Amino acid sequence: MLHSLLGSDRGSVSVELVIIVPLMVLLMVGFSEIYMYMRTVSALEHTAFMLADSLGQTPQLINTNATTDSNDLGSIWNAATLLSAPDSLNQGGGVIITSVCELTSSCQSTINTPTMAAGVPHISWQASAPWNGRGMTTGVTPGNILPATWPFRNGDSAIVVEVFYTFNPFALTTGLWPGAPGTQTIYERIYVRPRSGQPLELVSG
Repeated sequence: MLHSLLGSDRGSVSVELVIIVPLMVLLMVGFSEIYMYMRTVSALEHTAFMLADSLGQTPQLINTNATTDSNDLGSIWNAATLLSAPDSLNQGGGVIITSVCELTSSCQSTINTPTMAAGVPHISWQASAPWNGRGMTTGVTPGNILPATWPFRNGDSAIVVEVFYTFNPFALTTGLWPGAPGTQTIYERIYVRPRSGQPLELVSG
């Protein structure tokens, strides 16, 4: 029976369909998952860049989760969730903002005149979104504030924006691929200089 089925044209077509159709479906699902992953990475890059660009034009932030003022931290967190859509950043992600000033300065909004002498970066303050996911800790530490290639001078200042998001790049093919990597944390970090030349302040709300 099987020999006669394989020997007929109809049997050959059936065998080809059995082999080719699952492979095509798997390829289509794989391409869709790759697209979703690339879209998520692009959205996070855009979110981090837009937040950093906006903060670079802001002289100070208000330490409150309210959204009544555009300078409230709550407004910044709200903007982050809107920028990252359709990914739910406030459900599976996080945002950390770090203000950096020069160690020899007062780290306040006083007029600093940067010189060409090398400066020592110092963390003035850090703030994280109230919905930061578990394990989403800053990579900006006292021993790792700015890249070695960042030209940080005496009297200089900087802002660092970190955006996190937990994402399963192979959610659809997990059943077909038991060894597929599980949930990954996508991480983006952007550095920017304040347009005013002064450290970004965080004032009480």
